[in-house]
Amino acid sequence: MKSYIFFVILPFLLTGCFGTPKVTETPIKTLITENKPQNSNIFFKSQQWWLSTNNQQLISLIDEVLKTNSEIKIAKLNIEKAMYTLNSTKNSNLSSIDLGGSWNRNHVLTSHVKTDLPIKDIKNSDTIDMGSLAIQGQYIFDIWGKFDALQNQAQYSKLATELQSEWSTLTLSTTVANLYGKYILLTKEENILNEKLNIAKEVLNYQNILYKTGLGNKENILTTDNNVNSLNQKIAEITTQKITLKNSFYSLVGNVKSKNIDEILSNIDYNTPEFDYFLNIPQYIDSDIVVNRPDVKYYLALINSQKENLKSLKADFYPRFSITGKYEYQNLNIQDLLKAHSTLWEFGPSLYLPLFNRNTLTQNYNIAGVNLNIFIENYNNNLIKAYQDINNNLNALKTSKTNNELEEKNYNNVKSTYNDNNTLYQIGSISKLELLNQKNNLLDTKLSYIENNFTLYTNQINLIGSLGGYYKNEVK
Repeated sequence: MKSYIFFVILPFLLTGCFGTPKVTETPIKTLITENKPQNSNIFFKSQQWWLSTNNQQLISLIDEVLKTNSEIKIAKLNIEKAMYTLNSTKNSNLSSIDLGGSWNRNHVLTSHVKTDLPIKDIKNSDTIDMGSLAIQGQYIFDIWGKFDALQNQAQYSKLATELQSEWSTLTLSTTVANLYGKYILLTKEENILNEKLNIAKEVLNYQNILYKTGLGNKENILTTDNNVNSLNQKIAEITTQKITLKNSFYSLVGNVKSKNIDEILSNIDYNTPEFDYFLNIPQYIDSDIVVNRPDVKYYLALINSQKENLKSLKADFYPRFSITGKYEYQNLNIQDLLKAHSTLWEFGPSLYLPLFNRNTLTQNYNIAGVNLNIFIENYNNNLIKAYQDINNNLNALKTSKTNNELEEKNYNNVKSTYNDNNTLYQIGSISKLELLNQKNNLLDTKLSYIENNFTLYTNQINLIGSLGGYYKNEVK
C-alpha cells in the first residue's frame, strides 16, 4: 500500500520540479565610453554636493529646504516602511505561535447516544457542549529558497527606496541652487536697471533744457520719456519675479512664510554675491559615473528585486515540506476543559503539492517575468538618457564658458572705452550727455555679461544634477 502511494505522488513531484515556465530575459545594456587617462584622478561626491561650493548662503538655503520639505519627509517614511517590510520577511517560514479556543453547543434532535464518558446523561438531554483550547505552530523547510528570495527582494526594494530618496534630494538641491542663482540675477538686473533709470532721468532733464534753449526737439524728449517708462516697467516686473521666487522657496519648505528664507534673501538684496563657479569642467565623463547615478541604480535595484521575486514564485511549483506542532485541551464538559484527561498533542511532518492551482501559479510567474523585462527596458532607456543628458549638459557648460569669456572681453573693451570718454569729458572734449550715453551703453554690456554669467552658473548646476553629484577630474 505504501509503495502504491509513493508511485501515485511521484509523477506530481516530477511535474512540479520540471514543469516550471521559462522567462526570456531582456539583455541589460552596458556603456562603453572613452577610457580615462592613466594620469587622472577622479573625485566624485554624490551626497551633499553643495558643501563643495563653500557658499554659506546656498548651503543654508538647501539645508532649510531639505529639513522641512514634504517630499523628503515622504521619502523618509517610505524608507521606514521598507525597513518594516524587510524585517517582516525574516524567519517568515516560521509561523507565529497561535493560541486559539472555541466553544460550541450542539442541539441533538433524534439521536440516541450511549457513552461511558463522565458527562451528563446525553440520552436524556438535547444539547452537547464542546470546548477546546489549543496552541500551535509550523515550520516550513526552505528547500527551494523561497523565503531567502523574499528577504532578498525586500532588501533590494529597500535599496530602491533609498536611491529614490537620494534622487529626490539631488533634484531638490539643484532646484534650490537654480532659484538662488535666479534671485542673484534678478537683483543684479534690478541694480543695473535702476542705474539706467537714473541716467534716463538725467538725459530727460538735459533734453528739456536743450528744447527750452532751442537746441533740442520734442521728439528726443518723448523718446527719452518712453525710455524712462520702459525702465520703470522692467523694474516692476523684476520686483514681481522676486516675489514669485520667494514664494517658490516658501513652497519648497512647505509653508507660506519662512523667517530663515527671508533673512537669506534679504542679505542677497543688500550685499549681492557673485555667481559661484566651483565645478571644474571635465573633458570627459567616465561610464562609472553614469551607471552610479541614483536614478539608474534605482532601476537596477528594481531589476534585482524582481529577479528575487521570480525565484520565490518559482519555488511555489515545488512541493512544500513542513513540521506542525499542536498542544490542545478538548472536552465535552467546559468545567473540566483544563484537566489532564482532556489533553491532546500533535507533532508531525506535512507535505503540500501544487496540483490544481498550477495555472494560477504559471500566470503569476509569467506576469512577474513581463514585469522584469519592463524594469530592464526602463533601466536601458534611462541609462541611455542619463548618458545623453550628461553629455548634453557637459557640452552646454563648455559652450557657455567659452561664450562667457568672449562676453567678458566685450565688457572690458566697452569699459575701457567708457574710461577714455570719461577722461575726454574731464578735459571738456565731450559733453555730459555724450558721457551719459556711453555709460548707458556700458551698463547694457554689463547686463549682457551678467546674463552670460548666470547661464554659465545654471549650466554648472544642470551638469551636477545630471551627474548625480559634484564631479572633479584632476590631472596628476
